[in-house]
Amino acid sequence: MSVAYVLEQNASIRREGQRLLIKKEGAVLHTLHLFKLEQLVLFGNVLLTPAAVSALLRHGVDTVFMTSNGRYRGRLQGLYSKNITLRQEQFRKMDDEHFCLNTARAIVQGKIANLRANLLRLNRSREGLGLEDQILGLKRMGEKAAEASDIDAVRGFEGRSAVIYFKGFSRGFLADGIQFERRVRRPPTDPVNALLSLGYTLLFNTVMAAVSMVGFDPYLGCLHTVEYGRPSLALDLMEEWRPIIVDTLVLSVFNLKAVTLSDFVAGEIGEEELEDEDSSDLEGRGGDDKDANEPSPMLPVKLTDSGFRKFIAQFERKMAQKVRFHLTGRQFSYRDCIREQVRHFARYIRGEDEEYRTMTLRFYRRGDS
Repeated sequence: MSVAYVLEQNASIRREGQRLLIKKEGAVLHTLHLFKLEQLVLFGNVLLTPAAVSALLRHGVDTVFMTSNGRYRGRLQGLYSKNITLRQEQFRKMDDEHFCLNTARAIVQGKIANLRANLLRLNRSREGLGLEDQILGLKRMGEKAAEASDIDAVRGFEGRSAVIYFKGFSRGFLADGIQFERRVRRPPTDPVNALLSLGYTLLFNTVMAAVSMVGFDPYLGCLHTVEYGRPSLALDLMEEWRPIIVDTLVLSVFNLKAVTLSDFVAGEIGEEELEDEDSSDLEGRGGDDKDANEPSPMLPVKLTDSGFRKFIAQFERKMAQKVRFHLTGRQFSYRDCIREQVRHFARYIRGEDEEYRTMTLRFYRRGDS
């Protein structure tokens, strides 16, 4: 099964038998076989014919709509999952304060462990980075999150951890001209923030698809507050993956020069960047970032078309990378690991698994501080 991204503006997608034809000005640009297609991601002005929509729904292809700049818009919704008993149990458990607190603790502890693992790997691989204070600070934040007495405290420790982490993360870039001071999400004001925002959105697409496939209601979670239009559960289950998929990818594409400064342009702040918070709030909890509502002297930085294609190719390569899944010891791609982790969360919700165990990567030996 594959994921297809369509970035060609003014292209149309038409059905022909069991295939989808991507066409522009009468010419066929690409052919997609429906039986091989798992997800279709459309950027900007791309036309779906009624026959193509019908085929995508019939084959259960997760179809995602994004702006040309990579902002999430929505998805084509087919028949809702029939797993009503799972959703009943989800609503019951999410109404239990003790259950939600334990779940939020587990999610944040897992995320902090991965943030710390990233910094440990950076500090070990290069001399003179001096990340010991940040590494120790994250260790303390993880310990405090484990002992937090309420969810607001857990959220606070997560936000403070992000501030500590990004101070260390900013020292990991080797390429000339690449500077990163802090997380600025809407609009991103430098290349690193632009890739982080796009990467988190692409990751969200994967997690959201898995959450919907398993049968959850994606809008009811624990860690992220429940607000109108916010997919709180999908965001909850996305947290542990941000550092190990997106952050490591952004570091590597710049340091290996797979993406360079020539792949970015500065543009004016458009309508997309100034929309309401709840339209596409796919970021983590507060404390680590700056929003478009705050004044910024810089113009937003955006990827060029070729830069967009380069990063998406690198993201898909990352998602196909095989790693050891912590619950079974088997080798899975990151995309399959995410699905298995959502299934694990379903077993946890039903009481079949006693605790939620996040996927944490160990880049360090026992005894590291």
